[in-house]
Amino acid sequence: MPRPFLTNSDGLRPVCLRCQQASRNCQWSNRSPREQQSRSPTTPDQSLTTRPRSAEYVSTKNPEAALRNPHIATIFRYYIEHLAGWYDLNDVKRHFGDIVPSCARRNSLLLSAILAFAAASQSSSFLKKDLWDLAESYHLESVQALLQLTENPDEFRTGETLAAICLLRSYEIISQNVSCQNHLQGSYSLLASRPAGLEAGLLSAGFWNYLREDITVALIERRSLMIELSQEHLPPTVEGEDDLANRITYLLGKVINRCLNQDASPLEQHEWHSLGDELDTWRASLPASFEPIGTPGLYGQSNFPCLWTVSGWHASSLQYYHTALAILSIAEPMQTGMNTLQQIQLINNFEKKLNHHAVQVSALAIFSNSAPVWVNSFGPISFCGPWLRDSQRVHELIEETRKWGSKTGWPVASIVESLSRSGTRG
Repeated sequence: MPRPFLTNSDGLRPVCLRCQQASRNCQWSNRSPREQQSRSPTTPDQSLTTRPRSAEYVSTKNPEAALRNPHIATIFRYYIEHLAGWYDLNDVKRHFGDIVPSCARRNSLLLSAILAFAAASQSSSFLKKDLWDLAESYHLESVQALLQLTENPDEFRTGETLAAICLLRSYEIISQNVSCQNHLQGSYSLLASRPAGLEAGLLSAGFWNYLREDITVALIERRSLMIELSQEHLPPTVEGEDDLANRITYLLGKVINRCLNQDASPLEQHEWHSLGDELDTWRASLPASFEPIGTPGLYGQSNFPCLWTVSGWHASSLQYYHTALAILSIAEPMQTGMNTLQQIQLINNFEKKLNHHAVQVSALAIFSNSAPVWVNSFGPISFCGPWLRDSQRVHELIEETRKWGSKTGWPVASIVESLSRSGTRG
């Protein structure tokens, strides 16, 4: 469902892509975003319970029986082969690629969430209306299953449930429902009493995926996260490169919550330096394997420096690092007692810094040639991309964003619009 209170220039309320493709009226809410966020995490709209299911729908109450249906099995395999990597971007153990599909063979909620997300992704990428209908059917089944699980908190607070919530969040994003926070709120409720830093396995993997999804939406909407991060969420030790990737994810989330909270007070100098020191310490701790490789002309001509990394988590980690630095640059406490020339120099340096971070974020995405990296890049690009000073770079980034939005089924219209405005200024 689109955001409330919006109208087109002709006075009519716009219709979201999901409702257009389903050939139905778009149901609008008069609640404010804050009121929508305060709803029960798993309470579906009344219209959900009355919608007819797709003719191709097969119940997942018996997962093994459902997977004997060729059409359902094909969608399931599409998730394994094309989408699971999005979630395993920073996970050396490949929980979403290996463990989640195995669990889905006996977990109805997890299977229906996979089918909802995978069908929506295929439909968005290949414009198949019948798959939209099927995706909605499995989304409805998932929400109903979540409602039942809330009656038993011990069954609700599991890694499999959190994995399903992450998948449903991706469904909502693919459905161009980016502002809908129902399942993010559900995730928060699930995690509030059990910090992921104290867990291992699928619950921990689900938490880091949830946090990255939350970061993406927060950067696009220029706001704080839905989750309150604590020191308990920080990886206690660094045993591998994936721990370093999770650590910068935590640090970026911390910076976002402090700097992009509309009710927060301005940063004090000591806070600003403390956050910067944490980022510097993380950067200094990286092994040489994280350093980008520069190969001019690797993919033909480009307006960006050709920077690529050996692993996807190297690229995503460095993007998060530059995004956090960009936010801190904007949040730097104002200096007093400066004359006009000093202020001009300060502004020039400020714009150069933001342009540098935008170039790094963009180049790491463009030359990754990786769907998982690009999906994780949409948030940093949305926030940093408009600070690019070269109009040719802006136009190239717009084309690449559109291309990967089409490949992944990710809704990038708002990102492209923001970049286009910056290109006009350039």
